[in-house]
Amino acid sequence: MSEQNGGYRPRTAGERSGNSGDGVRDWQRNTWFGPAPLNSNPFEEPEDAPELKESRSENVTEHVGDFWNAPDKGYQNTNTSHRIADGNSRNRTEKGKKRPRAIRVIAGVALFLAAVFLVLRFAVFSVKQIVVTGNSTVSTEEVIKASGIRIGESIFSLDEKTVEERITSDYRLQYRYMVRELPGTVLISVKEREPCCWLTYCGIMYVMDKNRMVLYESENPNEQPQNLVEIKGLEVRSNPHMKQIINLGNETQQSIFTELFREMKVLGCTDRIKEADISNTGSILLLTRDGFTAGLGDRENLHAKLRSLLLVQDELIRMEKSGGTINVSNPEAPIYSP
Repeated sequence: MSEQNGGYRPRTAGERSGNSGDGVRDWQRNTWFGPAPLNSNPFEEPEDAPELKESRSENVTEHVGDFWNAPDKGYQNTNTSHRIADGNSRNRTEKGKKRPRAIRVIAGVALFLAAVFLVLRFAVFSVKQIVVTGNSTVSTEEVIKASGIRIGESIFSLDEKTVEERITSDYRLQYRYMVRELPGTVLISVKEREPCCWLTYCGIMYVMDKNRMVLYESENPNEQPQNLVEIKGLEVRSNPHMKQIINLGNETQQSIFTELFREMKVLGCTDRIKEADISNTGSILLLTRDGFTAGLGDRENLHAKLRSLLLVQDELIRMEKSGGTINVSNPEAPIYSP
C-alpha cells in the first residue's frame, strides 16, 4: 500500500537497520506503527534494535548471576532529595518520640509529688491526739465534740476561727486558744463560764456569769445560790433566756456590771459580797456578807475602791466591829459610820 493510500508503509529489515539522514539510528526512533505486541518477553530484543542483542549477556533470560542471586531488598530510592527529606522526617519522628517521653516523665514526677503531699497531709500530719485544758465541770469529750475536731483529719486543715465559733456556741464554754503540735497533736484551751451573780426577773431566778450569760434558771426561790452576788437595779431590755446573754437597756449599767465583776474576780472578793445595787450609776452600793454597806460612788477607779473596802473591812473585823457604812468613794480616805 502506497503512502498516498493512508500514509503507512512498514519498513523493511534493511531500512530498520539503517540510519536516517539526521544521524539518529532508526531503533532510537519511535518506529512502531502497528499495535503493541501482546505477551512479549521484556528480555528479548525488539525487532527494531537487533544490534543490541550482541551486547547483552547470554544468561539474561536464564536469571543467573550475582544480580539475580542477591536477596531482594525491595525498592531502593537513590534520589538525594528524597534521602534528605527522609532524614528530616526521621528527625521529626525522633523528636516526636522524645516529646511523649518527656511528658510521661513530667507526669510521673507530678504524680509522685502529689502522692507524697497526700501522705504527709493525711497520714503523717493528721490529728492523732486532742488535749483539752481549762475545763473542770465540762468533760474533755464534750469540749472535743463542741470543737468539731476529728481524729484522722489533716492538722493543717483546722481553721482556728471556726473552732472558736464552735466552742463558744456552747454556752458553758469560752475559747482561749488552739495550738498545733506537729505532727499530730492539737491542744485546746478553754474556760468554763463561772456563775458569779443572779437576779430575779418576773418571778424567775436567772444565774449569770460575768458576761451576763444565763447559765441556768429556776422558779423555786429556795434554790437561790448562797455564794453568789445578787445583782439589783438592772434595766433588762427583753425577757432573759437560758444559754443567752441578758441585754440591758442602759449602756452605762452594762459597762459597770462588766467592770465590777471583773475587778471582784481579780481581787478574789466575790464570795464576800452579798448584794450589788447599780440602779443609780452615780452611787454604786455593795452589801457584804458580814453586814457592812459600802458606797463606791461612780464607776471611776473601781479597782482602788474595792481594794480600799477590803482593807477597811478587815480592820473593822479585827476591831470586832459589825454593821455600819463604809464610804470608799475616795479610796485614799475611806470613812466608816457605825
